[in-house]
Amino acid sequence: MREMVLAPPRGAAELLVDRARLTARRLGGLGQTLISGELDAAIATLAPGAPILGLDALAPAGAHVLRIGRTSALLVTPAPIAAADGWRGGWCATSVDDGFAAVELSGADADQALMQATSADLASGSPSAAVLVFGLRALVARRRAGFRVHIEATRLETLIAWLDGV
Repeated sequence: MREMVLAPPRGAAELLVDRARLTARRLGGLGQTLISGELDAAIATLAPGAPILGLDALAPAGAHVLRIGRTSALLVTPAPIAAADGWRGGWCATSVDDGFAAVELSGADADQALMQATSADLASGSPSAAVLVFGLRALVARRRAGFRVHIEATRLETLIAWLDGV
C-alpha cells in the first residue's frame, strides 16, 4: 500500500530543485500568451519591440517572443497582459498564464542537465525555441545564469522528477 501514498506535488513551490550545482526555480508573475497568425502584427499590438527568439538565443529581462513555428509563438512578458485573448485582424492571442510554467535552471550543472534532457544541439541554434526536454514539449531560452524552460503546467511534476535524477 506504500505505493498509494504519493508525495505532494512540488509545482506550486517557488524552489523546485536545490542542490549545490543545480537549482530549478519556478517563476511566478510572468505573462505567457500564445499568439498565432501574423506574429509581427500581434507583437506590435501586445508588446511593441519584443524580439522573436529561437533556440539558444539570449532572452532579455523584458518582453520577448519564443518562436514555436512559422505562425505561432509564446509571448513572454514581465506581467500578465490584460484582455489579450481573441482574434484581431489576422492574428489570435490566448493567455496561458496558468497553463504554462516557467522554470529557470541555474548553477554549474545547468548546461549538463539540459544536454542530458534533449537530443537537440542547443548551441547550433534554430529559428524555433521548441524542443523536447526529457520527452516533454517545451520552449527553451538561454538566460545569463542558465536556461528558462517553458512547459505545460500539467507536465511540471514530470520535469521536476527528471531534474531530481540528473
